[in-house]
Amino acid sequence: MSATQLVFLLIGVLAGAALAFVVVSAGARRQREAQQAEQREDRARLEAELRDQRAARDASETRAAAAEARAAALEARLAAEQAAADQRYRDLESARERLKSEFQALAAEILEDKSKRFGEQNASQLGQLLNPLREQLVDFRKVVSDTYEKEGRERVTLQAELKQLLELNRQLSDEAGSLTRALTADNRTQGYWGELKLERLLESAGLEKGQQYLTQESFKDEAGDRYRPDAVLLLPEERHIVVDAKVALLDYQRACATDIDDGERERFLGQHTAALKSHVRELGDKDYSRLKGLTSPDLVLMFVPVEAAFLEALRRDPGLYDFAFGKKIILVGPSNLLASLRLVAQIWRTEAQTTNARAIADRGAALYDKFVGFTEDLGKVGEHLERAQKAQHDAVRKLAQGPGNLVRQAEMLRDLGVAPTKKLPAALKDASLPDEGGGPEDVEAP
Repeated sequence: MSATQLVFLLIGVLAGAALAFVVVSAGARRQREAQQAEQREDRARLEAELRDQRAARDASETRAAAAEARAAALEARLAAEQAAADQRYRDLESARERLKSEFQALAAEILEDKSKRFGEQNASQLGQLLNPLREQLVDFRKVVSDTYEKEGRERVTLQAELKQLLELNRQLSDEAGSLTRALTADNRTQGYWGELKLERLLESAGLEKGQQYLTQESFKDEAGDRYRPDAVLLLPEERHIVVDAKVALLDYQRACATDIDDGERERFLGQHTAALKSHVRELGDKDYSRLKGLTSPDLVLMFVPVEAAFLEALRRDPGLYDFAFGKKIILVGPSNLLASLRLVAQIWRTEAQTTNARAIADRGAALYDKFVGFTEDLGKVGEHLERAQKAQHDAVRKLAQGPGNLVRQAEMLRDLGVAPTKKLPAALKDASLPDEGGGPEDVEAP
């Protein structure tokens, strides 16, 4: 670079610096002028605010002086009213203590009277509710006790009767010989005797005619033919058992004679067994199970009144019993028939006990349901009593307690000039007085 160029470069730098100085100086001068104008505006605004504050201070001093004067007057009036209020409060406290004592005494008297009458009324009502229940419980206990006592007596009686059975069998065997000899002459008489013997056994077993057995009752089959079994045993659930008596004693009596030889005796016993077998065949052909009005199983009891003759026939022909069973016949003598009849009687007793037990259970269930209903009703009575007591307490609070209660409002009306002809009880007026520290609505206006 030449010297001339350096000179021109230096001159350009100096000229740019001078121009920059001039521009900066002009901007600073304008900024100072703007700041001075803003300061002048702020000063004017501050002077205006100072004048306003001075005016407000003067007004405040004037109001303060007036307020001090009014406050002094109010303090004097408040002191006078406070003194009067203190005197009224002392008078009210004295009256309150006196009325409180009277109200407590009256409330205690009223509560005692109400409690006494309420207790008497409750006792009467509970007695009316519990007496029927007590009577039903006594009746239920008596029924249960009588049932168990009756069952125990019947069990003892059954044991005694079973002991008497052997003695009765012995007597029957002793009588069989003489009766057989007396009845061998006429077959019709033998039939009557067999029916009489059967009915006596029915009565000895404790069965009731017409209720637990029938004799000489007629039945018809589908063809209209009439049949008349000697006896029909009635069982629970309308079931029946047919008993037919068959007597064949002529050959047996001849075999028991002492003036014949063994050959003759065997021949007569064989004829006796054959006659009994013939009776089995005839009875099996009747088929009582098909008769109308007779709910009977296929088996029929064939009763042989003479025990010895029955046992001798079975001894002579061991297959006789199976033969009869094949004809749907069960051979029975006096001893095993009596046992069967006593079993039937026991079935009826058990049925009666079952019926009684069912009736006791039904009555017990009904009694329990009644007792549950009674407890529920008793609970409802308690709930109603609690609601009634709560409602009574609420009514008392509204009447004579709490701010704005009715008694207090009524007394305030009387204080305002109302002239009633009657006065409220002192106890209620005392209860309506406000407590210490109550709200402004509880304090009487001066």
